[in-house]
Formats: sequence, structure tokens, C-alpha cells
Amino acid sequence: MEDQKQKILETAHNLFFQCGIRSVSMDDISRNLSISKKTLYQYVKTKNDLIEQVLNWNLKNPKFNFQSEKLKDLNAIECYWEFHKFILDILKNQHHSFDYDLKKYHPELAVTFKTKKMEMFKADLIINLNQGIAEDLYREDFNIDIISNLLVRFYLYNWNAELESYCMGDEFTANFHRELTLYHLHGICSKKGFDYLKKISNT
Repeated sequence: MEDQKQKILETAHNLFFQCGIRSVSMDDISRNLSISKKTLYQYVKTKNDLIEQVLNWNLKNPKFNFQSEKLKDLNAIECYWEFHKFILDILKNQHHSFDYDLKKYHPELAVTFKTKKMEMFKADLIINLNQGIAEDLYREDFNIDIISNLLVRFYLYNWNAELESYCMGDEFTANFHRELTLYHLHGICSKKGFDYLKKISNT
């Protein structure tokens, strides 16, 4: 029973992020799961209920976490470079209408989701910054709170079209994100960190 529920939430999550919330129907979800809608409604009351559960599932199952088991043997710069590669994968797959649909049709859920995302992402970034300082790869003379806030605001809002963050010709491409990553790391790396960054980034 619980396994089926998890499968439903994960499938719905992937469809919402790839295609947008509005364009994905309950029929689409049941078809992807190879179950009937009647079976689907045994686990969720309505599509709105499903959306709320999917958002909660997303918060409990982050796709990237600086504290994850697979990163435990990496230094802070290597961890951040893994984050860079993770964002590149998102650029290939995420449908930008997810944020738009969530804000327009489910504004209360959008505010709660974004707020929790910001809190979790900031806590995660602070872990990476403190790790880098402890490893002497990041400088000690920058304000951790300011730097983490800047990154959080950028990553959680850069795809909101209504903010008009960039000019029409400026797209959030793989090259754009590489430049942003290098800009960030160059700003906080120590001499030791900068030398290591050059090795892994080929700059």
C-alpha cells in the first residue's frame, strides 16, 4: 500500500515538473502508472490533494543534498561542482510552466512550498560554505548569511518570467550556469581552493 503511494507521488512529481501542473491530468497519471483512476483515487482525494502531497514529497525527497551519502567523501568544491552538474540536468528536463502554474492556480501552496524550499536550500548551502572554510578551500572573510541568501534567491526565482530578471536574449543555459558557478566559487575560494578549482573545472 505504502509502496504504491510512493510510486504515485513520484510519478506525478516527474510529470508535473516535466510538463507543468495544468497540462497533466489524472488520466495521464493513472495511464503512466498503468492503474485505473478508481485505484488512483483510493490514495488521493482530488488533483489538488495530489499536488499538495507531491510538493510535500518533493521537500522530503530532495533531488540534491550536500549531506547526501554519495557526497560524503568529497571536499566542498567537489560537492559544489556536483551541484553544478545537477542544475545542468534540471535545465534539460524541467518545464518552466511548473512554477507558473503553481503560483497562478495554487498561490497558497506556492508560497508555503517556496518558503520551505528557501529555508532548506539555505541550510544546505551554509553546510557547504562552512565545510569549505574548515577545509581551507574557501576564504574566511565573507558573510556566509549574505552569500547563501543571494544564491537562494537566484536559484528559486530565476525562472519566474514575471520578474523579468534577464533581457530577452539572456537564457539560463548550461554555459550561463557554468559562468555563474565559476563566478561564485572564484569569489569565495582561498588560494588553495582556487588552485583546486582550476584542476576540476579546466579553467
